Amino acid sequence: MKQLHWRNSFRPVRWSELADQQKKTLLESHIFMKEKRDGTIKGRMVAGGNKQRGYIDKEESSSPTVATESVILTSSIDATEEREVAIIDVPNAFIQTVVEDEKKRVIIRIRGMLVDMIVRIAPNVYGEYVTYGKNGNRVLLVECLKVASLLYYQKFTKSLKEYGYKMNPYDPCVWNKQIDGKQCTICFHVDDCKISHVSGKVIDKTIERLRNDYESIFEDGSGKMQIHRGKVHKYLGMTLDFSSKKQVSISMSDYVKEIVEAWDKAEKLNSDGFIKVKRGKKSRATAAPEDLFKIDEDSTKLNSKMATAFHNIVAKALYVVKRARPDASVPIAFLTTRVRSPDIDDWRKLEHLMEYFRSTVDM
Repeated sequence: MKQLHWRNSFRPVRWSELADQQKKTLLESHIFMKEKRDGTIKGRMVAGGNKQRGYIDKEESSSPTVATESVILTSSIDATEEREVAIIDVPNAFIQTVVEDEKKRVIIRIRGMLVDMIVRIAPNVYGEYVTYGKNGNRVLLVECLKVASLLYYQKFTKSLKEYGYKMNPYDPCVWNKQIDGKQCTICFHVDDCKISHVSGKVIDKTIERLRNDYESIFEDGSGKMQIHRGKVHKYLGMTLDFSSKKQVSISMSDYVKEIVEAWDKAEKLNSDGFIKVKRGKKSRATAAPEDLFKIDEDSTKLNSKMATAFHNIVAKALYVVKRARPDASVPIAFLTTRVRSPDIDDWRKLEHLMEYFRSTVDM
């Protein structure tokens, strides 16, 4: 919340000041907390964009993101050419750019303890704008002056052009430049960048230039650009391991563990006795059962909680299959066709895949 204030992201407003269109498209704010692998806590504030969909096209608000295939292909090239690789995280990327067009600025509603936080940070700025909701919670309306991912993309790519990089014609988030006779590649997913070149000094200079343009260290020490060098990197949920000469291996063991844990919790939803809970776990040699494509038209449909869990777990599995576990592509190809109205037989087939994941978590 301090960083949002320090970067002049918000302008407090009153309900009476808003136009009818602004009232219709008022967005709710949400904050998500996550404990990272190193034990630090990361907070991310977002606005639910569902009310914008009838007014703003996705192409006008969303930033392009690097394709999964591009990450895998560039990593393969990095390994083959024995390039050095660096992963950097641009701090506060979404609030780096001002939304100049006032008509495209959004109004969001901040509630509860977040209001208390931001008022403590700057009471003279926000204090007089605080109101109370029906349940007695404090409410603050603010105009977002900077939160726009597409504008950040435009600013970042403008920087790359100034540095002499050219966009790959097949992916707008992969840019290349010839430096000292060798190609330097930057691929980025909003604020997460992968930079590679055969020379570590070239990467040093590239990072320093990005630092000069995008790093702002605040009074509490936050805002530093996160940089990781070495042979093993975490990037977009994947572990990219360049330890073997001219090879890269891609794994997502932690994510697979999360999927299995989600499955173990989902099994407890089976309160209606649809499927007998087995004692102990049985390892599977294959990702799919032999009868995967046979559909039992008489099978009982799952209850709403189990159906939701089924959908969520299949979506998580699809994410990992497209990146690091193509061995499970066949069952996922089928199960994704069953998420609208899954039944007990589909649950059994998903169980088979989950037990396969459990026994091959480190593949």
